[in-house]
Amino acid sequence: MSVAAAVEPRSTSPVRQPRAQRLYRWLARREQKGRLLCLLAVLVASLVAFGHVVEDYLTRDPLVEWDVRFASWLHVHSSSELVTVFKVITWAGNSVVLLLVVGAVAAILARRGRTQDAAVLVLALVGAGVLNSLLKLLFQRPRPELAFVHLETYSFPSGHAAVATATFATLAFVIGQRARPRQALAVGAAAVALILLVGFSRLYLGVHYLSDVLAGTSFGLAWASLCLIAYTLWGDRRLPLRASGRGRRARPRDPSRARSGTG
Repeated sequence: MSVAAAVEPRSTSPVRQPRAQRLYRWLARREQKGRLLCLLAVLVASLVAFGHVVEDYLTRDPLVEWDVRFASWLHVHSSSELVTVFKVITWAGNSVVLLLVVGAVAAILARRGRTQDAAVLVLALVGAGVLNSLLKLLFQRPRPELAFVHLETYSFPSGHAAVATATFATLAFVIGQRARPRQALAVGAAAVALILLVGFSRLYLGVHYLSDVLAGTSFGLAWASLCLIAYTLWGDRRLPLRASGRGRRARPRDPSRARSGTG
């Protein structure tokens, strides 16, 4: 639960309420600025990471050579049982599955009046999928030869990693900002675990190189950060109206109406 929500004015006292409202607005804006700074830092870091992986791929740096070695090592040391497990886990990053899940969650949020939360979830998922598809067409990297699942699309960046990262990171942010600190930490840990599992499943099944997954994860995190920055700025824009609309003073009755209503 946010600090601003904890001190939100509830009293209708004509003396204390204006001061309480100013305190609430000040704390809420300070909290919004802190979130924006964190999101900007994540955006910059993820873009730098994505750019570094892209540079290594284009210049055939040692990372690309290690891609092939690691893919071959995983294939040799794989087991049929784990292949079956990761074939199930990888569905958590499938765009169609996530679209159905996010669509259902967005519909529930919209019915509860949380249209802003619903919109940012849909934007994170759809935007990551569309942009990642364009990046695949731009780089046109073939899939690994040693794979347990054969796909015809390009490999770089990983679409599962990008879409899963953008969706789960955005969902964790939306849920976490309304939850208690321990609950928010648990939601964040669950999101990180899902992102890692989906990314590793793509490696274990042999459908992506390591650099594909790293590029997809960093791109998905950058896109989620950009969506959440817009989400936070829009919330900050609506903050004065929301804060001033709560706990208003009761309007004094019109004396003429009061007199005419007696008797």
